[in-house]
Amino acid sequence: MAAIQAGKTVCLITPGHIASNPRLVKEAVALSKAGYKVHIIFTQYVPYLIDHDQHILDQNPGWSYDTLNWTGYNLPSKISRLLSKLTHKLSNNINIKINRNYLWQLKKAINHKTDLYIAHNLGALPIAVIAAKKNKVKCGFDAEDFHRNEVSDNAGDPDVILKTAIEEKYIPQLDYMTASSPQITEQYAALFNREITTVINAFPKTDAHEIINNTHQPLQLFWFSQTIGPNRGLETIMEGINISNIESDVHLLGFSTDEYKNQLVNLLKPSSKCTLHFHKPVYSEDLFNISKQFDIGFGSETGFCLNNSIALSNKVLTYVQSGLAVITSNTTAQSAFINQYPQIGRIYNNAEELADILLKYNNDRLMLYQTKQAAFKLGQTDLNWEKESAKFITCINNVIQAI
Repeated sequence: MAAIQAGKTVCLITPGHIASNPRLVKEAVALSKAGYKVHIIFTQYVPYLIDHDQHILDQNPGWSYDTLNWTGYNLPSKISRLLSKLTHKLSNNINIKINRNYLWQLKKAINHKTDLYIAHNLGALPIAVIAAKKNKVKCGFDAEDFHRNEVSDNAGDPDVILKTAIEEKYIPQLDYMTASSPQITEQYAALFNREITTVINAFPKTDAHEIINNTHQPLQLFWFSQTIGPNRGLETIMEGINISNIESDVHLLGFSTDEYKNQLVNLLKPSSKCTLHFHKPVYSEDLFNISKQFDIGFGSETGFCLNNSIALSNKVLTYVQSGLAVITSNTTAQSAFINQYPQIGRIYNNAEELADILLKYNNDRLMLYQTKQAAFKLGQTDLNWEKESAKFITCINNVIQAI
């Protein structure tokens, strides 16, 4: 295969930060290790994530990249923000509607000659397809979500209409496509009658560490996301903790407002034995060192739309790799996942069932310890990025070989 990769370049495109797209970063690292040259096109709009982006780039000095800062925190980025806002508002072009920096990203993509363009997130899809056609090369798309239904299931919703139009126009023009869960693969395969490879969003194997056997201390509970906010199932977690009345420490990691933090604190009953701890976002590689300190990780998706129900979140796979027991809400993807690997955790349908699960783990610390051990073992043997990335690289090699 080395002859295939020699001198070949792959360009990955995302409309946002690379720090908020760990899947793109993992693909880029896998491509580099496989011998490909990597170029990334991305934009920045959240000030605190700029440092996280740079941290990733510093760790991968072999990558080249184009980035546009439109945070509005300096004069050039203020101008970029104003221009993109005006363009987005005045244009009827669906490519601009889905990505306000479409024109800038398309120009960069066309100017960077490559052998393959890979789109991450729907806003990058038109860019990858058009740039590939312009330069007479190949293009692919990684569907981390079922995009047309990531906001609403209402066919008349403007977001659904826009994203459906993008998908219908550009997905048929792809040379390959991957998806992040079996359920997302099924949906897109049925819609477009094409082969799609499922690449689970697993993480690299972690260094062997001693799984904490918490025999007497309060249960250590963990949840993380880029944002700590409403409609993410945290309210149900608080309710379940109230019902269980167990002694626990709940650690929430992500960006949050003081207002929402107070809302969560106020959801706990006055007699609660639970203490809430809030942590700021960290570099992705630091997340595992933090996560492994806890006993249980929550996958609390609410299933408010089809995508939210069939996507398998980063957090659940992080818990596995860190050696935590996993408690998930009953979304389609999470239920299928726990049913496939029942040794790593439990599923709840409501706050009462969540409380019952917490009580069982609290009262049977041997079962909790064995569950944590089983999760870590699964991450080191079957459910890791080493295995999943091999499927991804096979897709890329096949496409490049066909050039």
